[in-house]
Amino acid sequence: MAKINGTLNAIINGSDKVLHQANSTLNVNVDLPDATTKESAGWAEHINGLRDWEITFDGKYDETGEGLTPDEILAAIIGRTADAAVKFTTDGATGAAGWTGDGTFRNISINGAQETPITFSGSIKGNGALAAI
Repeated sequence: MAKINGTLNAIINGSDKVLHQANSTLNVNVDLPDATTKESAGWAEHINGLRDWEITFDGKYDETGEGLTPDEILAAIIGRTADAAVKFTTDGATGAAGWTGDGTFRNISINGAQETPITFSGSIKGNGALAAI
């Protein structure tokens, strides 16, 4: 069984990596509309409907480094320029393995609790197909 170190996971927008991530998750869904009829003999049936995807992420807030910071994501959302060509990679910032698609930064939350590091979390909503790299 192959094992991939989660530290190698990266979210890349164009050529900019989302900095200082601690966790990230790629969720892919399919809608399953009901297709049950009287001829279904009492068993529920469905068809495969629309698919969608979303990436969620969180990390420690730090505005330094070469890449995409929470401040830049916030500015893009406010400026309505949050569309992104996204890569969810499993090999670090090279982007040679994983998945890619167009999406939009949907939200960013910055949390500052007393006597703890400031953290951030956010999500990217897919806009169209997701494909393997």
